[in-house]
Amino acid sequence: MATFETEAVVLKQFDLGESDRLITLYTKDRGKVKAVARGARKGNKSRSGLVLPFSYHNFILYKGKSLAKINHIDSISLNSKLREDLEFMAYASVVSEYIERSGLEDEADEALFSLLVIILAKMNHCSRDELLFYLCVFQAKLLLLLGVKPEIENCTICGNKMNLRGDTAFSIKNGGSVCKTCLDNEIKDYDYLTLNQMRALYKIIFAEIGQLKPEYFSKKSLEVFEVLTEKFLAYHLDLKPKALKFLYTIKNMS
Repeated sequence: MATFETEAVVLKQFDLGESDRLITLYTKDRGKVKAVARGARKGNKSRSGLVLPFSYHNFILYKGKSLAKINHIDSISLNSKLREDLEFMAYASVVSEYIERSGLEDEADEALFSLLVIILAKMNHCSRDELLFYLCVFQAKLLLLLGVKPEIENCTICGNKMNLRGDTAFSIKNGGSVCKTCLDNEIKDYDYLTLNQMRALYKIIFAEIGQLKPEYFSKKSLEVFEVLTEKFLAYHLDLKPKALKFLYTIKNMS
């Protein structure tokens, strides 16, 4: 049993007993951690306001035999906008659930933690029209960090260098580009990307987030990338957050 300090993002919370909450955190130093916030539902208003989903804090936690207990919280960013607007909440919920499902308990992954912190901060400060862009960036970077990034430059069947002129066939099952020689015209589950879309996808996957600007990517391309990366995460990693249904509902409403 020991006390430790770590930065963490609140992924989700559940009521526990009459006065407590069970909080799922993604921490910088220990990966996914479940912790109890004593009195968060009753009497401790300062604590209940800090353990809300998508908020980012410095925690002092006491690790017992089972669940950790929250001893102290210093706020870094509340990311309030992500809870106050349904559309922003829907996008942030998808991001948080991807991390909750892919992050490991008590196993640090600073790159994954940094991606979560940066994307939630970007979403908290972006315009409504930029939410799709940051979700695409998040999903593409998540694929890269989890080791299943789409292959763009070489054919996933023969291994030869791709000629990216014209539309390029993209296979979720094979993991990326398929050249015209290997293309099976009888298979109907290919996605097709233009040269500009292939270049844009490559940039989203490999460029630093700070170098990527929403205005440089068309809405049509982002919609293609959203579907493509979502399919990749579902097929190769069995990651399909329930929060996606919430997001689809909000999109249909708007």
